[in-house]
Amino acid sequence: MPVLLIFTAFLGTVTAAAALWLERRRPIGRRCFAGLVSVAVTLSVFSVVASAATAIARTTAHYLIWAFVGTLALLFALRLYRELASPPPPQSR
Repeated sequence: MPVLLIFTAFLGTVTAAAALWLERRRPIGRRCFAGLVSVAVTLSVFSVVASAATAIARTTAHYLIWAFVGTLALLFALRLYRELASPPPPQSR
């Protein structure tokens, strides 16, 4: 299980680097950038929360922990994507 969590954190780092590299190389769409950033942040947060949950709750069934952590990660990713993908408010002159 620790190998899976380390791999998830590594995948989040790679996704964040890809988002920044693509944006710097040539401007990509706002939705694509928002999707890559939300995936990167979600994977990083997921790995930290999952490792903490498995360290704390050794007596609880593992499938309950993973279901809880997965649900939180999915809700977090959707919320972050909506925030990043929404167009900026119009500026008044």
